[in-house]
Amino acid sequence: MPANVKASTGYSIKIRKGLVARLGLEILRLSEEEYHEIALITDEKVSGLYLQQVIMNVKECPKPEGTKLRICELLIKSHEDSKNFGTIAKLLEDMASLGLSKNCVVVALGGGVVCDAAGFAAAVYMGGVRLVLVPTTLAAMVKASAGNLARVNLSAGENLAGMPYAPSLVLCDTECLRTLPDDEYRSGLAEALKTAVVSGEEMFRIFERGTASENIERVIEECIKFRAEIADNEARMKGLKLGCVVGSAIGALSGYGIQHGLATAQGIGITARASAKMKWCSEETSQRIINTLERNNLPCVCTEFKASEIAKTAVKSGGRIIDMIVPCEIGRCEVKHVKAEELESIISLGMSR
Repeated sequence: MPANVKASTGYSIKIRKGLVARLGLEILRLSEEEYHEIALITDEKVSGLYLQQVIMNVKECPKPEGTKLRICELLIKSHEDSKNFGTIAKLLEDMASLGLSKNCVVVALGGGVVCDAAGFAAAVYMGGVRLVLVPTTLAAMVKASAGNLARVNLSAGENLAGMPYAPSLVLCDTECLRTLPDDEYRSGLAEALKTAVVSGEEMFRIFERGTASENIERVIEECIKFRAEIADNEARMKGLKLGCVVGSAIGALSGYGIQHGLATAQGIGITARASAKMKWCSEETSQRIINTLERNNLPCVCTEFKASEIAKTAVKSGGRIIDMIVPCEIGRCEVKHVKAEELESIISLGMSR
């Protein structure tokens, strides 16, 4: 069933098939201006799939008499390491050279890299312009309610620079999921599964039964609703960092060659095993998480790197005390303050089956 969700900051999130084809109508609804400027930001992958279709649909959609549209296309690289201030600076310079005004609308059409980079650019261009997010990957759709924070990477790690900035609208067109490569789809599924572990039994059982893909619109909706509900609850929000200490280190070690969600899945599996051995959770809880990762064709252990490498990388970006989010039971996570020198041994526990 089509779904509309209200984020905590008031913007609408729409989830259904065919929304990309309605983009023009949705943008026109944002204001009653006669002249509309649209900065359409996408990447080289998505542009080949949707760019011309989107431009045609926007230009040909029904408009009030006298309405004029100007569409400017801006391309960025889709790789995670391009989500940096160099990319933001180029976007801002391009927007300025095109003469885009304070009344323009930035439309982000793509995955998480595009949505974050475009969001950051929209937040700072002329002190802030309107933003419409059109996530085309499952991971970006699952995180749609987090659209009120624009983030970029620093050399020290992922998403370390960010600023609050809410979009005017988020459109999740599930038809876009058909074009995703398998690794990218599974990466998004891992992000949804992580949310399910933190959320509780109702959502987790969808994954435990292996039926998430058959119920993907409901999964996206439930993930967004949960994230929106806990947006002002710092303790619950921290739970969404489950697996991230290990997963972020794995991603960095791979040069971001391993999809972010798949690295996180490895981190969740390793953290769940270690948690049972450290008596932070029961063996049953740990095994349920491991089994559910496997049932959804997600990795639950890292074979590419050693525990010492992962720990060293995590410590480099985390300092002497590492805040490690661990599962206590389905629906409840805790923060464990781990000394840097203890991290390798904990990861080692999680690496062994």
